[in-house]
Amino acid sequence: MGRGLKVIGFQNVTSFRDRHGKVRFRYRRKGEKTIYLPGVPGSSEFAAAYQAATEGGGAKLVIGQGRTKPGTINALAVAIYSSAEWSLMAKTTQATYRGIIERLRTDYGDLPVKGIRQSHILTMRDKRAATPTAANNMVKVLRWMLQFAVARQMRDDNPAIGVKPLRIASEGFHTWTEAEIATFEARWDVGTRERLAFDLLLYTAQRSGDVRQMGRQHLKAGRIQVRQEKTGAELELPIHPRLAASLSEVPANQMLFLQTQAGVGFTAGGFGNWFREACRSAGLGHCSAHGLRKSAATRLADAGASEAQIMAVTGHQTSKEVQRYTRKRDQIRLADAAMARIGGTKTEQEMANLHTQLAKNGGK
Repeated sequence: MGRGLKVIGFQNVTSFRDRHGKVRFRYRRKGEKTIYLPGVPGSSEFAAAYQAATEGGGAKLVIGQGRTKPGTINALAVAIYSSAEWSLMAKTTQATYRGIIERLRTDYGDLPVKGIRQSHILTMRDKRAATPTAANNMVKVLRWMLQFAVARQMRDDNPAIGVKPLRIASEGFHTWTEAEIATFEARWDVGTRERLAFDLLLYTAQRSGDVRQMGRQHLKAGRIQVRQEKTGAELELPIHPRLAASLSEVPANQMLFLQTQAGVGFTAGGFGNWFREACRSAGLGHCSAHGLRKSAATRLADAGASEAQIMAVTGHQTSKEVQRYTRKRDQIRLADAAMARIGGTKTEQEMANLHTQLAKNGGK
């Protein structure tokens, strides 16, 4: 069958002619089984099959199985990669966890899982104190791994429970201000890929991983359908007029909204680099794609949206993340209301004259 021809707009998809001369389509990703896609690009059945394939329809190869020593961290990693818990994880979470697990295997792979103590975990965490986010992520993943080990009877307890994360002073990604939003819009006109990416991020309030997957197959009755890559949450969002203006500039025969100049979808790293360059070109080197998600949530909060309403747009699973936006809004409103209570009152007048009264007393 050969390598086939790449299908523009659909990453990892190629077309080929079978032995009957019929054109068929297949999804191939390194380390996974080939998936054959029904229908043709643009059809609903093809879109559904393609989405299922990108979300983990292929069976993952388990690297290292059969040549690891039982009871070691290496063996634990192999068991994790072949488990149901792992297969049900979002691809983005898998990528994050795999990076940390593989580093642990490199450093400690031959050590026994039963030999891990809380003191060892604290030492590992403290060695990463210069990068507290990385240290906390390592502890988080190791806690999950050891809980998995307990469930599989590889040890009796989880020593990572109770290990506190390092305090991080940073508030995370910068939230775009209204002035910065206006600056980007002035630099990139409607019709450019940069502006399309910007409007998709800001007016859907979704993560870049979800925005990269959006296409015509997700549009329905004036809404855009989203199945979040990270959480699996399914959302239907109304299309804001500004986003509609950007989408109207996408060629009618283009299924995937955001494509590289080669006509294929962006990778996670490729999109991040490309959008950061667009920000730098607008003089906004400190801004990022994820910061627009925070700006969207801030706008919703400032407009008076409740926590439940914000969560219905952003897809957050709990109110903890959105409370920071509503808390700031409520603080401003409460402060205004509090100060208004003393406006024009007798108490305020007496306070205003306080300095004069003291001055007179001082003179006596």
